[in-house]
Amino acid sequence: MQRRGRRLTSIYSDDEQRVLVPSQRIRQYVLEPLATLLSRLGISPDILSFTSVVLGMGFCLLAPISFTLAFWLLMVSLLCDGLDGVEARATGKNTARGSFTDMFCDQMVVAFSVAGMAWKGLVHPALAIIFVFIYTAMVTFLVLHHLLQVSSRWIIRPSRLLLCVAIALYFFFKIDLLNALLGVYLLTLPLLALSFWRLRNAL
Repeated sequence: MQRRGRRLTSIYSDDEQRVLVPSQRIRQYVLEPLATLLSRLGISPDILSFTSVVLGMGFCLLAPISFTLAFWLLMVSLLCDGLDGVEARATGKNTARGSFTDMFCDQMVVAFSVAGMAWKGLVHPALAIIFVFIYTAMVTFLVLHHLLQVSSRWIIRPSRLLLCVAIALYFFFKIDLLNALLGVYLLTLPLLALSFWRLRNAL
């Protein structure tokens, strides 16, 4: 299992790869000059990942107090999250350890983002808790799918991008779609059950 773990450079499911890998190539092309500059300044991919968590925590704490400042902290957090993988691939540092760090930090930022919106009163606490559970469980299960080489077909995570778009819509236009979006994300519960069943049968 340790040998397989070293090959873990992506946690995309089989179906997610068809959509996300092409977008990853575009992100690599656009952000690689900035990522290369950061690398030359001694800022590693791990530093970017951990910085994204700190900024996500800042969003959570400031959302009910100063939403404008909190929002821009979240945007910088997302930029750091996008740059860590770009820099890792550009410098040949895309290791299993880096992928694991990125995965953990991504989940932390998602949790802090939803918690901040719930604290501000824009997301129902029950929906926030269920969404964070579903997202975290799915990411963890996808890692196991890769490690155990179990098919992840039809397993699609709730989109972090759409969550950020919903937050941006509220910030710029006061259009609140967050509860509706998290309600729709409840439809992924059967996919979580499917993932669990496949992994259970593989053990």
